[in-house]
Amino acid sequence: MKPTRRALLAGAASILCAPGAGAKPSGSAKPSGFGPVGPPSWVPDSLQAAAARTGLTYGAEVPDYRLDLPAYRRAVARECGMLVCGTAMKMVVVLAKPGLEDFGPGDATMRFARANGQRMRGHTLVWHDALPDWVQPLLARSSPAQAEAFLRRWIGAAAGHWRGQIESWDVVNEVLAIGEVRRPDGLRETPWLAALGPGYIDLAFHILHEVDPAAAGTWNEDAVEQDVPWMEARRTLVLRRLEGMLARGVPIRRFGLQSHLTSTLPIDQERLRRFLAEIGGLGLAIEITELDFDDRAFPADIAARDRGVTDMARRYLDVVCAEKAVLNVMTWDIYDPDTWLNDHPNRKRPDGLPQRALPLDADFARKPLWHTFHKAFRDAPDHKAHRDRLRRG
Repeated sequence: MKPTRRALLAGAASILCAPGAGAKPSGSAKPSGFGPVGPPSWVPDSLQAAAARTGLTYGAEVPDYRLDLPAYRRAVARECGMLVCGTAMKMVVVLAKPGLEDFGPGDATMRFARANGQRMRGHTLVWHDALPDWVQPLLARSSPAQAEAFLRRWIGAAAGHWRGQIESWDVVNEVLAIGEVRRPDGLRETPWLAALGPGYIDLAFHILHEVDPAAAGTWNEDAVEQDVPWMEARRTLVLRRLEGMLARGVPIRRFGLQSHLTSTLPIDQERLRRFLAEIGGLGLAIEITELDFDDRAFPADIAARDRGVTDMARRYLDVVCAEKAVLNVMTWDIYDPDTWLNDHPNRKRPDGLPQRALPLDADFARKPLWHTFHKAFRDAPDHKAHRDRLRRG
């Protein structure tokens, strides 16, 4: 039997109105139950060490279940200065059932990061996907005031739990429509838009700032990097919306490019360089949040495929690392067997071979792509002073 509206609202209240949920910050970092901060774990020849020279940070998404694998733990500790959870901090995990909160998977990743002297990103507070089954009907049946109260309580619960531990939160994720765009503002039709109108985006940033003002609020968006007309149109929408948010006093500090790059589309370095510079010119920082390389247009031969991937990566990273507003370069996981590209119907290779999308291979060995990252970080201009200022906000 499906829960009634009254039961759903009661469940939401019981979940999110726990002591401290949605409360104003005390002004100091929450006392950590996540263990002590250890010394940096990355080695001198790591991607993080190469990136840090110019003020960049290299990191990766880590599935919490992979941290049970010793070889994976060693690789992530060796290479990364920052981690982000793929799923563990999303509503679908934290609020899987009405009346229950589960911060355990996210806490486990946080403890690992702290023990290794690594920083954490938060992903993601407001998304149209990864909602528990009970939330969409709740939003559909709520008044705008009830929907806002739910949003406040959710962000208060998640950002409040990890307050003082997260460098930046993906406050909103993938808010622009893909494919047919029905709205002049280009927004995706989502449960949040239906419940709260387009102001839900600004509202989410304000709520995060109230709960954890030290965490940089980030708008994380996909499909804005490559050289096709529909992505150019999206870049225009991004810049227009960022300008409007800043004019309205929205506390947004960063823009995130997911950068799931595909080998079937070109990269125009000059257009990408101009787009990044325009964002930086607004006073915002930039994060590369989910980088990987779809190799389905390249031959089956591993050497030929790696050449195609590394050339694509070089063209992209040379632009990204030269932009002084870019702070973090995060890959979506670190080793090939975990890439989501192998399972996505529109991204998997037509020959069925596993993709070589990430810096480490199935044996955790450094691939040609790893060396391309390392060289791009080593050769990048030194913008450390500027990046340090942006990181401080």
